[in-house]
Amino acid sequence: MTAQELHAKVQATKRFLNREIVRQKTSGGDGLLTFREIGDRLDMIHEAERIGVRNLDERKNRKLARMIRELEKSRNVSLN
Repeated sequence: MTAQELHAKVQATKRFLNREIVRQKTSGGDGLLTFREIGDRLDMIHEAERIGVRNLDERKNRKLARMIRELEKSRNVSLN
């Protein structure tokens, strides 16, 4: 996955997670993920944005890409 593709996926994932937070707050905690899971994933995204997606080392790059793939597969979500 190139840096541009990863950046696009990160932005889509971030939008999805923020929508999930709003959905949980408005529906009384009924959502796909818990607040802790959403927070952990958003922390990972914020750290990647702080460093810069292009400047991530291989381990962090793989970890971020794996988290995005896991969200797409296990939650049946399209992040496009």
